[in-house]
Amino acid sequence: MSSPQPPSVPYEFWASADDWRPGHVMLAANVDSIPSPPPRTAPVVRVDGLWAEHEWTLYPQPFHPEFPYLPWIRLPPRNPPRDILRCAVDKKMWRPHVSKTNTHLVQPEVLDDLRAKLEGAKAAVEMPFHEIRSSPCLSSVQHPRKAYARAFEVVDRLEREFDAWRDFVEVFRNAQRSLIELFAFADWWVDFKAEESRPPFRAPTRGAIFYDEERYARHVQWSVASFLLIPSATYSLDPRKRIQLSPRSLSKTEPMTLRPLLHSLPHWYYPPHVENSLAEFETAARGYADRLDSFNPTEGHKRRLEKVENQHHDEDGRSAKRAKMWQAAQPHSSNNLELRRSKVVDSAPVWFPKRQEIWDRAMFYVNPLHMAQAQSPRRFAFPPLHLFWGAKEENQRTFYYHYLLLRRELSMRTVDGLPGLTTAEWRSILGHTYWKSMWPKPDSNDPSRTSSYDPTKFWIYGGPLCFTETTNTAITEHGADPTSLLACNCEVEMDTADDVDVRQTILYHLNLNHALEEIREMDRLQFPLDQAKRWDYGGRLSSVDGMTDMWGPIRNGGVKSGFFEDKTAWRTWLRCLREVVMEWDGFDAWDWGSFTDVRTMGINKLSQKDFYKLAVHLLTFFIHTFITRLGYYPSFLLHPPILAGPCCSRHRKKFATGPFGPF
Repeated sequence: MSSPQPPSVPYEFWASADDWRPGHVMLAANVDSIPSPPPRTAPVVRVDGLWAEHEWTLYPQPFHPEFPYLPWIRLPPRNPPRDILRCAVDKKMWRPHVSKTNTHLVQPEVLDDLRAKLEGAKAAVEMPFHEIRSSPCLSSVQHPRKAYARAFEVVDRLEREFDAWRDFVEVFRNAQRSLIELFAFADWWVDFKAEESRPPFRAPTRGAIFYDEERYARHVQWSVASFLLIPSATYSLDPRKRIQLSPRSLSKTEPMTLRPLLHSLPHWYYPPHVENSLAEFETAARGYADRLDSFNPTEGHKRRLEKVENQHHDEDGRSAKRAKMWQAAQPHSSNNLELRRSKVVDSAPVWFPKRQEIWDRAMFYVNPLHMAQAQSPRRFAFPPLHLFWGAKEENQRTFYYHYLLLRRELSMRTVDGLPGLTTAEWRSILGHTYWKSMWPKPDSNDPSRTSSYDPTKFWIYGGPLCFTETTNTAITEHGADPTSLLACNCEVEMDTADDVDVRQTILYHLNLNHALEEIREMDRLQFPLDQAKRWDYGGRLSSVDGMTDMWGPIRNGGVKSGFFEDKTAWRTWLRCLREVVMEWDGFDAWDWGSFTDVRTMGINKLSQKDFYKLAVHLLTFFIHTFITRLGYYPSFLLHPPILAGPCCSRHRKKFATGPFGPF
């Protein structure tokens, strides 16, 4: 029999690994020691919040191909600058509650640091999450969705009060664990994408234990800590590189609690008991495998759970009651306000901008039975379209007149973040009701209050329901004029909107305004932590503007407004639509028919038939998301109007065509 040869894989140290597996040795690279195996005893929580010899963020664990990023977990440096993810937990991190005894709150600066880390982690993993889901070659990789969800949960828990120091320590350590995992995922992704330029060195990592030489060698090249467990007779090893196994002593503090352990937090906050602590502990701790220990809540936590259960029971009872009225509650046009509102365009005047056929096609595939319960009454950022027809003509003229005069200030309401108004409130603003209520009642004893309501200057006493605080103050204290001019710089007259082409233009632009604010509302729901940042700095507003401004894809007086007649304009619109909706939940799970790479597919290369099919799929997902999340149908996709902007009759020819300017 031939003698063993030197190993073909790189290694810096090796050690006899009988404690790990009899008759084996462990090779290692990118490390300065080789740890001993974890004890077979059940894990315990130490007073520093770590799980002692079982702390999976400090000690290498067996490599799992479905979680390839875990070896990239960073170890704390020996002389670290303060890092909220690696620092010890101490009582300087919390402060007494000002009004409750034996109750504490986290220090604001600690919470701010964790929030900043959470924001950084969220930004770092967002794009990799999308790419992994859309890449067939990475289908076996499970992105750290549970760490992502837990990170938000623990930071949210840290915002509330604590009775016990032990609970604070547990929550804080789990915040660190979740965020550490997310940043490891981000580091792995950077190296994975830069396959040809692997770093020659890096900060110390936790690494992983491999049983496969090829995987071990690949990770050595990535400069992460790598351990190879192989039979001792496999290779002839250099005796000068032999070292002893190092004890697991990174957490030397005493156990936090005595047995039996009582759980005052959800079960996942605590270390799991498993059959094989080496093979299963990390996976169970991260929520991807079963645990053997039973849940043993404290009396206080049990009462909290019972309260939640009772709430669910009450809700189940209410659901059962609602189920008895299922037939009556089905959303059809006779009893569902949002469905009635979506069909109101069917009764619109003949001059109302026509819907694009592709929108109607997408609506055909949206099931109204999936309509969520909408806010009641619904609030609108701008006046609802249906207010502009159906009433007496005299009232309609007033509505158009007031809207043309106030449209600039109504847009400022959304810029300043003022809440939307109900249909009744908008009706009162577009008419005279609200403005009359703002005027002082005539008083014969007060000369300043003898004038009656003037419909040509209805705004002079302000209107906080309509105007921002700054504008309202400027009107009431300094006599400012809040009215707008027409696009031709002429003044608005009462009969300006008697021309149906002007009315058409007004409602077309009003529909665009609604579409923009509806998407903004959806994004607040989808991205509760950073919606404003995405819109202001993340480039998302550009995509939303491109999508909503392309509702009518040709902006030159209606010429070539049919589907795909101007290929460049429609492709730009569809690209923006995809950019907007692919960020929303459910995009990857949506049924895209024969399309398999919707996120990245080249739109310019699509045939007209496939372009149409993709547009229908995207619009269907867009509409479905609105009815299931917000409980209403979004604004329509319309043909462009005749006029580019509202103007007087003398300047109509000049403003009949051309790009739409600011409205």
